[in-house]
Formats: sequence, C-alpha cells, structure tokens
Amino acid sequence: MLKAIIVDNEEPAINVLKLLLERTGQVTVIDSFLSAADALASLKRVKPDVAFLDIEMPETNGLELAENILAIISDVEIIFVTAYDQYALNAFRVNALDYLLKPLTFEDIEQTVARLIKRKGLSAGSEHKPPDNGRICCFGKFLVYGAASKRPVKWRTSKAEELFAYMLQNLDREVPKWRICEALWPEYNAEKVDIQLHTTIYKMKKVLSSANIKFDFSFINGCYWLSLPQVGIDTVEFESYASSSLPVEEGTVETYEKALLLYKGDYLEDNGYLWSLPQKSAYAQKYYKLAFSMARYYMTKNDYAAAERILQNILEKFPFSEVAHELLLKCYFVQKNQVTFVTHYQAVRELFKTELGIEPSKSIQALYNGIHR
Repeated sequence: MLKAIIVDNEEPAINVLKLLLERTGQVTVIDSFLSAADALASLKRVKPDVAFLDIEMPETNGLELAENILAIISDVEIIFVTAYDQYALNAFRVNALDYLLKPLTFEDIEQTVARLIKRKGLSAGSEHKPPDNGRICCFGKFLVYGAASKRPVKWRTSKAEELFAYMLQNLDREVPKWRICEALWPEYNAEKVDIQLHTTIYKMKKVLSSANIKFDFSFINGCYWLSLPQVGIDTVEFESYASSSLPVEEGTVETYEKALLLYKGDYLEDNGYLWSLPQKSAYAQKYYKLAFSMARYYMTKNDYAAAERILQNILEKFPFSEVAHELLLKCYFVQKNQVTFVTHYQAVRELFKTELGIEPSKSIQALYNGIHR
C-alpha cells in the first residue's frame, strides 16, 4: 500500500481526492495539509511515498513546495493536481510523475496510480487491496465489469442486458415471472414470451459466467431471484451513503460527499427503459435533495468554492433548476464577484428565454437588481 499526502488550501478538494485515491485500494492517505508550511513541518514524520500537490496556494506555490519536499526526501513522487494547465511544463521540470487537471475522475486517478506503481516497481496486486469481484455502474451509462476487468462486458443481445438491469433493480427480491414478461415483452403472447424469456435468461447467464461474475439466479414458486453477493454496485453504495437521516454537518459531510461522487448521471439514463423511470426519478430526487443540503452547508461555513462546485454539478444534470441558479448567484453576490455574477445571470436569462420562453424567477431578478443598486 502506497502512503500519500495531499496538500491543497481547499479542504473539499482534499476530501474528493482522498476518496478517489482510497477507492483504488492501492493508496492510503496518511495525512493532508491546508498549507505548504504544515506539510514541510510534518514531512519527516509521515514519510510519504507520494505527494499530491495543488499549485496555486497562498504563501508558497506547489512548484516551490515540490522542490522543498524533494530536498528533504529525494525519492518522494510528486503529482500535481490543479485547475490550471499553464504550469504543466514547469511541473515536469521538477520531475513530476503526473499533472492532473480538476475536476478529477476516478479514471484519471486509476491511470496515475498505475503509473505510480510501475515507477515504484511494485506489484499492482497489493495484499491490502480488496478483491475485485466485478462492479456495476447504473448512474449514467449502464456498465457491467467482470472480475478484475477494465473493460465492460459485451451483451449478446439488448434484451439480455435489459433483463439483467431489470433484475438488478429488483436485487435480492422475488420477482414474479409475469411481471418480468410484462416489463420486457408487453406486446408478445404468452406462448411466444415464454420462449423469449428462457432464451434471454440463458444468454444473460452466459455473459455473467464468462465475465467471472458470481451470481445466484433461481426460480421458485413462479418467481425469479437474482443475488450478486460479491459485486460492487454504485446504486447500492449510493443508498448506503445517502439514506442516512443525519443532518449534513462536520461529522457526516465526508460520507455525503461519497454519495455525490457516485452519482455521475441519471439512473440508466442512456437506456430508455420505461420500467426504470420511477426509480430514475427517486434517485434523482434523493441526489437533488442531498446536493442542495451540502451546498447550503458549505455556504453557512463560508466555503463558497465547495458550494459552487456542488451547484455547478447540479446544473450539469438539471440545467433548468432555478434553485441551483439562485444559490450559485448568491455565492457570487456574497463574494462581490460582480463580473461572474452578471455573466451567469445573463446566461441563465438567455437559457430560460430561448428554451422555455420565460424570464428567470422574481427572486433571481431581485438578486440581479440588488447588485446594480
């Protein structure tokens, strides 16, 4: 297991990077710092294998910090994580292993960690890494990965894929045969649909077995049952993080950040399954409610950078959310960022006028009028 430190003057950025790194199973974040001075003071104590550094920080920037770190411990790998690309050339002059641009994705981190392991001459199969028994992504594009596989499975037919998605939505529950047939083949007669169902089940099971995914698919008393005891599923993880009744506060914010990170898009958004629409709406509402709670929490803490990050993520998924637009404008208003405020307001006004034929809400217009007094 590689030991890492993170240095960034924005705590939410540290939390997101930490989640992504530890999700790989190859890196443990042993400490994090909001200032370069604190990082240097603790360097000999923590003895990291790798340092993830922001570049634009108060007092000492990341490039200077990298040189100071290497002067103390020469074999520390340096990886820069920044929102700006103009420092790339200077970054590699200090022999940085990688230069990552925010916002980060898990795929970015996986590639960087693979390079890090190779540079360190380590085996990717760390004894501390949890076994990869396959994983399933339902938020955004529906993707099913086999055990220890980097590529999603290829379904023999679209109906085999749909059957698996349907049973996955009803995971560990008895599903009557007639309900499956009605959802997937509403236009077929009873005799023909029976043949279609059995053929599709056969093809679905063949794909799962070929991908080394452990599953239990059984038929008892007219009902089918699917269990995936060892497979990671993003919807299951999302529910485990987002279903807590605890308020957003210092002790729970990290857990809720994990939930937001999992929601990469609407549930099965590219598949168009009619039977999935109620569940799609339920997940969207849960994400929407949690994301707004998080944004408001960060605003009460005067952490407007974190609030803006979440609100912009909401707007990527729900571009017509007046609440999100209004909160984002309030962030700009409170920070007296007049240029950004006006630019965003004009973009919102044009969007609503062009796409919906309406003006923004009165409260949004009142904010705009307030900044021009």
